[in-house]
Amino acid sequence: MLAAYLRYLAATAQTTSAPGDAARGRTVFEGNGRCLECHRVKDRGSRVGPDPHRDRVGSPVVELERSILEPGAEILPQNRIVRLVTHDDVTITGRLLNQDTFTVQLIDSKERLLSFEKSKLKEYVFLDKSPMPSYQGKLNPRELADLVSYFGFSEED
Repeated sequence: MLAAYLRYLAATAQTTSAPGDAARGRTVFEGNGRCLECHRVKDRGSRVGPDPHRDRVGSPVVELERSILEPGAEILPQNRIVRLVTHDDVTITGRLLNQDTFTVQLIDSKERLLSFEKSKLKEYVFLDKSPMPSYQGKLNPRELADLVSYFGFSEED
C-alpha cells in the first residue's frame, strides 16, 4: 500500500520547475490567493484556518504543493473540522483546537473560541472535507513555486 501511495504522489504531483521567491509568494498569499481571509501569519489575517508557516515549515515541497492543490487529500489532526449540534438544535462548525474526555474547544468562522461539554451535545462529528478551496488551475506554476517558498522556506513575515 505504501508503494502504491508513493507512486500516486509521484504521478499526481504538480511540481514546480524552479525554486520560488518567498517575497512574491507573500504577495500571492496576501493578494490574489486571498489566503488572509482564513489564515493568519504573525499579526495579519484570520485565525479560522491554521498558520501555514507554523504547520508546514520544513515539509517536503511535494507535501506543501499538495496541501495547496488538494487541501482535502490529507488533513492534519490539528486542523480537523468538527460539527456540533447542541440540545437546542444549534449547529456549530469550526476547527478543533482541543478536546478531552468531557469537553471540546473550537474556533468558529467568526473567530470565536468556543467550549462545550460533550454531555450537553446531541451530535459531535469530525468532517472529512477541508473548507479550504483547491488552488488547482487557479495558480500558475510560478505562483505555486513562490507560495511554496513562502510557506516552507521563509521565516520572514
